Amino acid sequence: MLFKKTKKEASKEPIAKAPIEKAKKKPKREKLSHRRLLRKYLDLAGFEHVHEDRLTKRIFNTIVFLCLLLTLVTIAAAILLRPGIFGPTLLIIGIWTGVFAFLLIFTFFILYFFLDMRMFNRKLQIETVLPDFLQLTSANISAGMPLDKALFFAVRPQFGILAKEIEEVAKATVAGEDLTVALEKFASKYDSTMLTRSVNLMVEGIQAGGEMAELLNKIAINIQELRLMKREMAANVTTYVIFIGFATIVGAPLLFSLSTTLAQIIQNVVASLDLGSASSSMGVSLTFNANAVNISDFKLFSVLALCITSFFSASIISIIRKGNIREGIKYIPIFIIVTISLYFLGVWTLGSLFKGMF
Repeated sequence: MLFKKTKKEASKEPIAKAPIEKAKKKPKREKLSHRRLLRKYLDLAGFEHVHEDRLTKRIFNTIVFLCLLLTLVTIAAAILLRPGIFGPTLLIIGIWTGVFAFLLIFTFFILYFFLDMRMFNRKLQIETVLPDFLQLTSANISAGMPLDKALFFAVRPQFGILAKEIEEVAKATVAGEDLTVALEKFASKYDSTMLTRSVNLMVEGIQAGGEMAELLNKIAINIQELRLMKREMAANVTTYVIFIGFATIVGAPLLFSLSTTLAQIIQNVVASLDLGSASSSMGVSLTFNANAVNISDFKLFSVLALCITSFFSASIISIIRKGNIREGIKYIPIFIIVTISLYFLGVWTLGSLFKGMF
């Protein structure tokens, strides 16, 4: 009787064990979060055939190989130069801690950035051909086809990604899935407001039993009108784009090259002055340091300033013209290369003009 448990004690036992079981399961969820996120990105970017675990292992093994190579180079240099044990040991520890962590974080950052840009480009491709697809579907419905067949027979090879997605929707409906559910799944795969609204209108039309041919045709016309409106808005702000582009590509390199040349002239003029006799005759000590401003440091500052200015200018122009940065990210390296090239060209041209003063 002493070892028998009362009903109250028995009912309390599962409650006491529940937090422990949850605590044990938590690390498992955190462990799977990276896999699920990478799997989601790979699917949305069109890399369904790539396995996330194999990709992660390849990246990890590549970084380990690079760190091992750096370690071998460090050991070889230590054997040849013989600087002692402390320096090479500290360097090897830094390679396997700081360098390894930096390479791992940087590689995954580049990977996710690449996948995100690919997802964005796929979304743009779908939005480009969506009005034509909807109009073809509307024509098929007007010809007497049901909606699911009208969607499938409207697929054309030139529709690219949209054609593959509609084929997946058709396969899901043949397998017994509801058409509205399949369409909503398709729309949820892409971060597109246009696609989501179009699919929502189609789903509401199907549920309400409305005239789908007219509805799809109106959706397509509405998308085309929205594009024309965006083009008109971009044309209205062309003046701002020209001003920012001219100030970044032409004005900033010219001013920085002029400042560099002026600094070189002042440095040479100050170095050629004989201030010793002048200060003794006047009774005042005058000292000027010709090397107060290092020209190479100023050039480095100019290049960094031009890179930062070009990056933000290209981003602002992309936001003004397209409404987002990702659509104009290809202009950033062009701006940087052009501005730096014009800067060094301006330094060389002004240096050749004022060559007698150097």
